[in-house]
Amino acid sequence: WLLYLLVPALFCRAGGSIPIPQKLFGEVTSPLFPKPYPNSFETTTVITVPTGYRVKLVFQHFDLEPSEGCFYDYVKISADKKNLGRFCGQLGSPLGNPPGKKEFMSQGNKMLLTFHTDFSNEENGTIMFYKGFLAYYQAVGLW
Repeated sequence: WLLYLLVPALFCRAGGSIPIPQKLFGEVTSPLFPKPYPNSFETTTVITVPTGYRVKLVFQHFDLEPSEGCFYDYVKISADKKNLGRFCGQLGSPLGNPPGKKEFMSQGNKMLLTFHTDFSNEENGTIMFYKGFLAYYQAVGLW
C-alpha cells in the first residue's frame, strides 16, 4: 500500500508534463483523484491517439474551486493550436465555468489538458476540499 501512496507523489511535480502512451481510449484525472487535489500545482497532460484519429474528451466528474473567469484553479483544454476552453467550478455553481457533459474534439491526433491550482482552496475563510476531475478520452476515426 505504500507504493500506492508514493506513485502519485512521484508524478505530482509542479510544471511537469505527462505524456500518455498512444491508446484508443483511456482516462485522465487530477492528481490524487478522488481525494482532494494539491495546492500550488500545474501540469499538462498530452493525450495522443494514433495518426488518422481525433481525440474526443468528456468529463465524468468535475469539482474545482469556482472563481470568476476561472482565475484560481482551472483545467484548460487545447488542441490544434487552439484554446478549447478554461473550466472551473461544479455543475450548478453560480461562479465558474464547468464543462458539464460537453464533448471536446480535436481535429488532429493530440489534445492537451493543463491543470492549474493556486496556493489555497478557501471560500469565505473556510478551507474547502475540491476533488478535481475525471475525464474519459477515446480515439475517433476521421472517416
